[in-house]
Amino acid sequence: MIQNLNKFTFAAFGQILPESDAQNGFPQEPEWIVERKTYQPGDVWLYRAEGALTCLDIETGIAVLAASRQDEPLEYFYLDKPVRLNAGVLFAIISREECVVRHATLAGGRWQPLYPLDAESIRLDITNRLSVRNIYTLFYQQKEKGFFFKGESHDLLELVYVDKGELHNVVDGADTVLSQGEMMIYGAGSWHMQFAGEGVEVSFITVSFELDGDGVDRLANRRIRLDLEEAGLLRRMLEEREKNGPYSGDLIICSLQMLLLGILQNANKLEPRQKTPASLHSENAIINAALSYISAHVYEKLSVPTVAKSCNVSPSRLSALFQERLSVTPGEYIRRVKLEESKTLIRAGERNFTEIASLLRYSTVQQYSRQFKAKFGVSPSEFAKSIH
Repeated sequence: MIQNLNKFTFAAFGQILPESDAQNGFPQEPEWIVERKTYQPGDVWLYRAEGALTCLDIETGIAVLAASRQDEPLEYFYLDKPVRLNAGVLFAIISREECVVRHATLAGGRWQPLYPLDAESIRLDITNRLSVRNIYTLFYQQKEKGFFFKGESHDLLELVYVDKGELHNVVDGADTVLSQGEMMIYGAGSWHMQFAGEGVEVSFITVSFELDGDGVDRLANRRIRLDLEEAGLLRRMLEEREKNGPYSGDLIICSLQMLLLGILQNANKLEPRQKTPASLHSENAIINAALSYISAHVYEKLSVPTVAKSCNVSPSRLSALFQERLSVTPGEYIRRVKLEESKTLIRAGERNFTEIASLLRYSTVQQYSRQFKAKFGVSPSEFAKSIH
């Protein structure tokens, strides 16, 4: 980024010469050699003044002065004033069009050309290190007590922010509980499912999007607490979605980008990732494989031995992991997934209860109805009436 050239910003490299002087502060003593040099775009060399002071002043055109001290990155200044560089400072003149710069060097001093600078090493403009490319979904979701989502995987990032209650987020086999005011971003390709505790109502915002930049890995799959200003950016996104004005999409993308950049800029908001032992990685992989299998085969006859076999573990090992990590047995989890899927089918209104029971591989419609009422406190027919 190009900085304003003044005595404060340039203090590490030299000093600003007095512009009021007729010679712009350039030394007139005989021991100084004054010359003019023409610079062309793209022809940029890095120099070092060895054992001598060097003065520079723009004469025609526009130029940027790049300067640094040994082993430090270049800093860029708009060369609109005469300057005197400290001895040993590295510098280069960068022009977008032909320009002429006047130089003054003590006799006996010299510039030591070091090497040419390529375009990749010159950073004059302000560019995005992180960029939200597209936003595909933006929802505010209010869920009933005991909400349960069987899980999915996709190639988008997905942000989840809890506005009310608590939400369990099982991502790649590891469960993270988000409380009010906390968010998480599921990494692209991460299999994830969500649920709320029994009797717990939860409301949350979800945003699925694509992101380019070097901060993606730092954001993914970790708990992040937002302050009021940051949460306000998410609410502004929802407001703009409702307005649906000509620039609402731009404002939504900008708000999300501001939120993510603010989190990255204040790294303390990112919960440290704990080093996970290899054994825990293995257990996460088993849980993840089991949940994914159940979700993908919900319309098949499922049993604990069937799921365990798909994960290459014993039924007892799978049961122990489910109890330890999710506080539920695999059998109960299978029942929950099937019952939640039946709710989706009831809402669609395309099948009767006998067809739904058969589709989900219940032995009888009576068995399905008993399990439904035991879990949700109402029969399938009562549930259907409540949603129409």
